[in-house]
Amino acid sequence: MKQLFLAECRRFRNAALIFSAVHLCLQLFVSRIDDVLQMAWEKQLLALALYLLSGFGFALYQFASWRQPGRWLWLLHRPLSRAAIFGAIALASTSLILFAVGLPALITVLAKHHLGGGAVDLRHYLLVVHVALLTIIAWLAGAFVVINGSRSAIVILVLPYLMLAHLANGVVMLLPALLCTALLAFTVYGAFKPDRTAPPATGAALLATSLPLLFGFYLAIAVGGSVAYQFVQMAADVHPLNRAMPPAGAFTELTRADGRTAFLTGLAASNDQRAPQWRRQIPLLDVADIEPAERQFPLRNQAVNKGQLVWTDPKQNILWSFSHDAMLFRGRDVYTAAHRGWMGANGVGDTTPFAAVPMLAERGLMTPQQYYAIAPHTQKLRKLVDLKAPETLAGGAKQIGARIYVLTNERLIAYAKPADADVLPTELFSVALPGPVSDLDRVDIATLLDGTLLSFNPGRNMVNGESGSTQAVLFVDAAGHAEVVARRPLAHDFSLLFEHKDWWLSPLLHTAVALPDVLLDKGIVLDKGLTSYVKPLLRPRPWPVLAAALLGALLAAGAAWWWLRPVAATRRRKAGWIAAVLLIGPPALACLMELQSRPPRLAAEHTPAPAAA
Repeated sequence: MKQLFLAECRRFRNAALIFSAVHLCLQLFVSRIDDVLQMAWEKQLLALALYLLSGFGFALYQFASWRQPGRWLWLLHRPLSRAAIFGAIALASTSLILFAVGLPALITVLAKHHLGGGAVDLRHYLLVVHVALLTIIAWLAGAFVVINGSRSAIVILVLPYLMLAHLANGVVMLLPALLCTALLAFTVYGAFKPDRTAPPATGAALLATSLPLLFGFYLAIAVGGSVAYQFVQMAADVHPLNRAMPPAGAFTELTRADGRTAFLTGLAASNDQRAPQWRRQIPLLDVADIEPAERQFPLRNQAVNKGQLVWTDPKQNILWSFSHDAMLFRGRDVYTAAHRGWMGANGVGDTTPFAAVPMLAERGLMTPQQYYAIAPHTQKLRKLVDLKAPETLAGGAKQIGARIYVLTNERLIAYAKPADADVLPTELFSVALPGPVSDLDRVDIATLLDGTLLSFNPGRNMVNGESGSTQAVLFVDAAGHAEVVARRPLAHDFSLLFEHKDWWLSPLLHTAVALPDVLLDKGIVLDKGLTSYVKPLLRPRPWPVLAAALLGALLAAGAAWWWLRPVAATRRRKAGWIAAVLLIGPPALACLMELQSRPPRLAAEHTPAPAAA
């Protein structure tokens, strides 16, 4: 095993040295142009994608050369166990990845930390660990794609996406990363055998191989079917979001309408005696709107950044970057990178830590419960909004006329704009949201002489099967009392089976895919009364959707029985496969067809006709 490990290291020694040197130079060069550690996750995702492609490509080249029949037999028929051979290759590849990817990244973080140039926290060292683990995971996925007997094994790439594509705490995300690595390693080891087309021999190997493929086929069928269905709708010019005239009374029509049209449509269903007068006034008014600007807040010690927490004071030439360890903004000179002090919750020079990681908002900073305005001339902070948990901000403060409106997950708050910039605004009124904030698209606001009209326009989650979305028009009088003057239920743009496609395809896998959002704290703005993101699991399913799930499972089980008829397997394994397909649904059928191949058909023997006398 030791000799095989050393041989594999020597085989890629020069490539690892070149990759490591180029990697280090590129990191140092990019760090001089921009602060890589403070970039938003959208930019960091590009770098992570390059690491994934590097690990995947390394595995493709490495195992494609071993997969040649002569070399494959020579490799696996050594006087070593299969576990020792696979362990040597995996250990050598892991060492090469740590040297070529992990070491340059660590050197870059250490240089930035000790040579100055921005806030470097513990989470940035965790980012190095995550980058190395992601590259190893990509290598394992590439190895399985190469040594597996079928091309559809590419769906295994879905598993890392489902387990790791979450903006959560970096320390917490180490557990799913390690679990994903272990599961993929066990899966690749199950495929590492002389006959690559043979199904896994043991039940444990079969289970380990099936799990990544199940999730991959589930997402591939759901996404592929959705794309195909919508493509056909667009070709027929009946797609609700694509055609010129959307379905009447549905969400697409409401979200395309401007504020005046939304008010006129909503008030048309009102029985209030004042509705006709308001309908005549609406075309003459300036209608503004406020939207839920944030659906998710950053968390402390995230490995990647929810947003770029860097901003510049042009007058003082100070670049402020947020430190998660200190929960303060650290200032450095734009030109010399010298330390220029700290900024806390009370402004420049204050060391009071922020209660939570802030994010940049329009003309201010925002945490889940606080909103701070940044003075344009002095760059000082003023706390404008301070909520009590669990109420959470759903957007920054927006000035409309002489008022400042703030949207939370429970209510809409209106403040009077103060004449003095140093005076905190006074709350005029607050209105409870008539529906969940996760379904809210926008709030239209029209100021009247004797009050304010508000139109709450929901429907964002209708495409995912949300039911009961209702447009509500409220009137708030001069004293701040609110009353509902109109309600209008919204029709659905798509059919029920399309909106619930991710559930009836496999209710069990839908629950498993939703579990990371339930178990991980991702900073999601929750609806009132919820403590975790369990809404996708509690969503009611109409009876046609239940019938589609049952019918799909029965048809898939019947197809599994037909597929297994000529297969030389024990009755116990066949019964287990059919039961699994019946319980899980069509994705399990696709997994069965991938892992349990049917014997080839024998050509019928040709019997020559007798010669003519």
